[in-house]
Formats: sequence, C-alpha cells, structure tokens
Amino acid sequence: MTTVQACQHIYSNVEKERSPQGRGGFQTLFYTHAELTEAEVEEMESRLLYFPSTVEPVKRLFFTTSTGKGVTAQIVFLPNPDQYGRGGRYLAHSLIFAPETLAQFQADPFRVFRQFSFVGTVEQALAQGNFRTGNIPAVSLELPDSLAGETQTAGDWSASELKKLALLALRAEQQARQRETVTVTGSPEQIEQALAAALLAVPVSRRNYCWFDTYFYRCNLVATYFWAIGLPEPPVSIKFAHVDGRGRQVHGEVIPQPETAYERWVGQAIDVGQLKEIVHYRDNALSLAEWLDGRSYDLSLLAAAPPELITAMFKVNAQAVQGLLQRQVKRDLPVELVNRVAGHIWKQATELELYRQLRQGFELSQLLDILYQSYAAEKFKEPPGREVKALADLLQTAHHPLLNLFVAYWRSPHKQLPRALERADEADYRRFGGIGLELKLLKPLDLLVPGRGDAFLDLYPATNENDIVELVKTLLEIKEPACLVRLADQVAKLSGKNLKKLAKLIDDQPDIPESFCQAAEQALAAQPQKKSVREKLRSIWQR
Repeated sequence: MTTVQACQHIYSNVEKERSPQGRGGFQTLFYTHAELTEAEVEEMESRLLYFPSTVEPVKRLFFTTSTGKGVTAQIVFLPNPDQYGRGGRYLAHSLIFAPETLAQFQADPFRVFRQFSFVGTVEQALAQGNFRTGNIPAVSLELPDSLAGETQTAGDWSASELKKLALLALRAEQQARQRETVTVTGSPEQIEQALAAALLAVPVSRRNYCWFDTYFYRCNLVATYFWAIGLPEPPVSIKFAHVDGRGRQVHGEVIPQPETAYERWVGQAIDVGQLKEIVHYRDNALSLAEWLDGRSYDLSLLAAAPPELITAMFKVNAQAVQGLLQRQVKRDLPVELVNRVAGHIWKQATELELYRQLRQGFELSQLLDILYQSYAAEKFKEPPGREVKALADLLQTAHHPLLNLFVAYWRSPHKQLPRALERADEADYRRFGGIGLELKLLKPLDLLVPGRGDAFLDLYPATNENDIVELVKTLLEIKEPACLVRLADQVAKLSGKNLKKLAKLIDDQPDIPESFCQAAEQALAAQPQKKSVREKLRSIWQR
C-alpha cells in the first residue's frame, strides 16, 4: 500500500443555518485552507454540476486544475428538497492531489474511488469540517500498489476494441485542443469500467488530459469541457467517438490508427495479450518511444528501460528506429552516404546493440569504418558516381587511408590509384593489395608502384613464367632492380624464349643484382642456345 495525502473540498446546497458562510443555496461548505486558494475553489465549483434524470446515479469526476493539481470527485443526489420544497439538491466531495502525489499512485482515479469513503450526506459533511472557519483538514489515503484492477477491467474487452479505446485516451490532449469529446453509455458501473479500461495504456504524464465525468446529463461542454462524458442514453448522432460500455465497442466515423512509436507498441502488446506489461512499462515505454520519434522525453525513464522492453519497442517500430538512425548518421555524413551507412548498421546490429549505439551516438571515425565495411560486404563493387564524389569530398578533411585508396581505384585505377598507392603507408598498401589480388579487382602488376617492390612480392609471389618476365620488366620500369634478388630462383623455370626476353630486359641495365645475373646465365647455359646469346649474358655478368 502507498500512503498519500489529499486536501478536501465539499460543495452542496444547504439552508442558511447549516452554512459556515451564513447563506443558503449551492456553495462551498468546506475546503482545506492551507492547500487550496480561493481561485482553485471557484475553478472546481464550475465543474461540480449535477442534474437528475429518470435515474440519479453516483457521479465520478477526474480533472486537473489550472495549477496542475489532480481532482477526484464524487457527486451524489440528495433526495430531500430544501426548506422551500425545491429539489435538485446534490453534494460533491472532492479530493485534491498535488502533481507529485498523483505520480505516487500512477494518477489512477479509480484506485481512489475504490478505496476512499466519500461523504454522502450533508450531516456527514458538517461532521467533517470546522463550521466556524469553513476549514477541513487534509486526509491520508492508503492506496494499493497492485495494478491488477487495471488489467482485469481491460481484459474484458476484445483486443480490436481495446486498441481503439486506448488510442482515444492517448489522444486526449489533441482532442482537447480540438474540443472533441468521447461519449460513453451503459450502466454507471459499465461507464466507469470503460473509462478505466481506456486509461490502461495512458502513462502518468498524460493522464492529466484524460478528464472525465461519468454522468454529464444536461451539462454544457462549452463551459465545462471533459475528454470523456458518461450519458444515460446514446447520443442521437456521433459527433466524434462513442463508447458502448454495455457492448464494449467503440464507434465513430474515423477510427484512430497508431501513428507514434508508443501507440504501435501498445497495439502490439494488446494483440498478444500483454496487458500487465503495458501497465508495468508504460512510463518507460513512452520515454523510449518519444526518444525514437525525436520528441522530448524523460531521460531517467529512458535510461531505466529494461532490455525486454527495448527489444519489443524496436521490433514493432522498425521504421522509427531507422529514422532515428538516419538522423544520427546524417549529422556527420553527407546525404549521399547516409542510407548506405544506416542500412549496414541496421542489418548487422541486434535491437539492444542498436539501442546502445544510438544512445551513445557515432564518431565520424566509427562511421567511416562502417562505411568501409559496407563496401567490403559488396566486394568493393563501384558505387554510383555521386556517392564516390561525396566520399572523396569527405575524405578531404576526414582520415581513412583505405577508403582513400578505394576512391582512387573507383575514379581512375590507372592514373589516380598508382599515385595514391605511392603515398600510402606500407601497411595500408599491403592491405589494399591483398584485397585487390584476392578479389581480382585489377591486374596484379597494376599494384606495382615505386617503393613498393618488396611489399608487392610478399603479396604476389609469381610462379607463371610469363608473369615473371613481365614482373622483371615492371620492376625495372619503376626502378626497383634490387627486388630481382627475390626472383633469382624463378629464372631456371623460364623457357629459352623467355630467357631471351629476359636477356633483352636486363641488357645495359645498371644495378642488376649479382645473384639474378648469375641465375640467368646458369639457366641459359642449360638451354641449347646460340653462342651469341650466351656470350651476351656472360658480358652482362662480367660487368
């Protein structure tokens, strides 16, 4: 049980002799002077109306004052006429809660109605207050912590109708701006049960918009607006929405559909019968959903959202999650790259991983790594030109060596790429070269640039004799003759024809390693070649 404090207000029609103010008629008999102002009292009086019909049900109200206090009130019909024989008398007893007190019992007026014994007669009222001062003390209430009452009432409704009912309550603020009211009919008990079911999915922060009057007979909506009103009979025409408490159905020309992340989560939970989960998590769920939708939220409630709620919310709100992901990525990347990066993150991460990443935000370096991973997943297939340009522009100020190399490859593999490979660090050269060779993105010798002979040979140990001749030729062209040492043991594999080509390549070339020349001479000696060729190789060796 939770103990809460409430100030009181009692309003009725009494004779002058029974009035603390010394006047007859409808008036405030008592109120808690220390907690309520005269302006608040007048504001409440304007809503405490009752007109008898063929029945005189007990009337329940819930609303908030302009100062943010929550009011739960009960009005009962007084059958005895006044001293002049006039009927229509009634008594209203209200409990008024500070905003922070409302949160202690989830702003659930029905817990108050179930637990508190409201005054039902003038005699009881006069016994409660100080007749001389008109003051009545605040009262303590013991309210249950259990949420079973809420789920039990809502559980009597079908999932399809309960979703409609919940959406009407969740849109109460919007409906108030448009002065749209939900009418509810049925027995007094059925009306209250329908309203209690409607409030099931409404978080505490939004309940201050769900004002209701369970018996609004002959009252004026223009003067005293309520989100929902109970009526003895169904209206002739439905102006907005009508709830049949007896049949547990919602009627209206426009049936609301989920529009927000929170509404979609509520709808899904209702569909699978998770009413207890709605009641238990609704405040955390609202903050989580508002964060997803890009609206203001309570950070403490968001941070306290449990993993199972996050997973469920993300599953049912894929589009909203993707939208938030794109908004975060767009802060650091040009628009041409956003879909690629966001899409890759979306495919790779679980719901909880996504949540953590979105809460922490992304560094540009992290986004560039993800961008690189997305290209790698497509085996570095050339992206559209506008994407390549956007990436090239971004890399003017951002640092990602491998992306720089791939941009050069996509733009011009024979002009820009060689220059980029020369400038690259050896580790980046090796990594790019390994990928290029493995995926066969370009011819192996296109990777051979000045200063990278040894690194290239580590990546591409040529074994085909035609490749060896071309490799020697390219190494000499880029002025890397020292690397020929590593090819000396391959020379013996060459045919006589390729040995002749090799002889021509190294003829008159300075700085040919001794071991390579010796290997070439020995290989040629083993071939049935003409004397002139052998002599030419010997002269090269002697130099």
